[in-house]
Amino acid sequence: SYTVNGDAGVPADHAKLLEHLEQGAFVMGEMNGRWSLGDICWTFVFVDVRARDKREFTLRLQCDGYPDLPTGAFWDPVHNAWLPAHLWPRSGERFGAALRTDWQGGTALYIPCDRKSIAGHEQWLLLHPAWTWDPSIGISRYLEVVWTMLNGQDYVAAAA
Repeated sequence: SYTVNGDAGVPADHAKLLEHLEQGAFVMGEMNGRWSLGDICWTFVFVDVRARDKREFTLRLQCDGYPDLPTGAFWDPVHNAWLPAHLWPRSGERFGAALRTDWQGGTALYIPCDRKSIAGHEQWLLLHPAWTWDPSIGISRYLEVVWTMLNGQDYVAAAA
């Protein structure tokens, strides 16, 4: 468990993330088995998100400047590297474009709440308001979007 405890040595962006990790949206996601906090190696946060078939996919999110948008994608914690494209989860028509392994070299998800992806896609703010970043909700918004993709009817498991 990560707590701030008024530590003056914790940067403001890190402290804000820690605060959000203790709020209801994140805690309820953990309690409901949607995701679990893996580790924080500031400025990176590692969260395991559970898919419909019970597989877990680790997200590596860069959170500098938090509560501004994070950026990240699927991570291979065993090899300490980005998850190879052939191991990424897939999705059909509804979310397929969001799980593009070719976007940003596989280092960012193609979704409205990702820092790298929203640039140049400002129309997403109008087209997908439920998926856009909300600094008051924070990291739970990003995780909820990923969980929704991994639990939709068109989710396809990655190659084993």
